Amino acid sequence: MTLAREYFEGIRSERVKISKTEEMLERMAEREAAKAQSYEIGRGSGGTTVSDAIDRRIDMEGRLKKRAANLQKDIDEALVVLYGADNRGGLAKLKGNRYADAICMYYLQAESWDDIADVMQSSKRWCQQLCCAGFVFIDKLGWANVKNA
Repeated sequence: MTLAREYFEGIRSERVKISKTEEMLERMAEREAAKAQSYEIGRGSGGTTVSDAIDRRIDMEGRLKKRAANLQKDIDEALVVLYGADNRGGLAKLKGNRYADAICMYYLQAESWDDIADVMQSSKRWCQQLCCAGFVFIDKLGWANVKNA
């Protein structure tokens, strides 16, 4: 496995985790709204009140915002590698836009291979090969050289 692949896989993994946490928070908020409509302060299955559940959700949202902000820093750095600081450099300039776009869509935007293949009007396998070749190129040339191209 290449260093570039590991870096981008870490970003994708965190992006997916954050998305799942956001979905869970939405479900929690929906349950809170349903319980709030009963006009009673009730206790949940664990002896918790609706306000306890709301407090937990708010705490989780705060932690999620911090995680998302940290992830955004990594994404911004990765975008410089893919497209350069001025969006006219990086891997896209050195190897081609299709390499950078495939990596961006799958690893930074956490899109599915099917969606990427559809957008790029090609096969999933070809999109995967673009990513592999892009990672090898980044590792071979070096992060700084690709970023500053």
